[in-house]
Amino acid sequence: MKRKPLHVSLHAREPSVVELTVGDRVQLDRMTPSQHGHVAERYGRLLDPGVTTVALEPGHYLFRTLSDAHLRVVTGGISAGIAHGDKVIDPQSVPPLDGKRGDDPPGELPSFTLEQA
Repeated sequence: MKRKPLHVSLHAREPSVVELTVGDRVQLDRMTPSQHGHVAERYGRLLDPGVTTVALEPGHYLFRTLSDAHLRVVTGGISAGIAHGDKVIDPQSVPPLDGKRGDDPPGELPSFTLEQA
């Protein structure tokens, strides 16, 4: 079955360091306010598959991945969830996809786990 992209939203409440583990190349975007809502701006370089340590300034971030993702907070304060449109939900509350909801094509959604220090 085809994999669907997982949209993960992060909120750094303070300067933080995290380890992000993914199986594909990922672009981390920082969401900055503008006159027309928020604008996504690339934050740092593209992250290669495997484990990458990233320092985050306070703010909101977003990334998409087709692989399972694991985020470990090394220092600081991070909250995270899976983004669906304008809403961010707890990854443990995502129901399994059965291909019968809305206009989304059927597909397998990767998993996301968060480990706090």
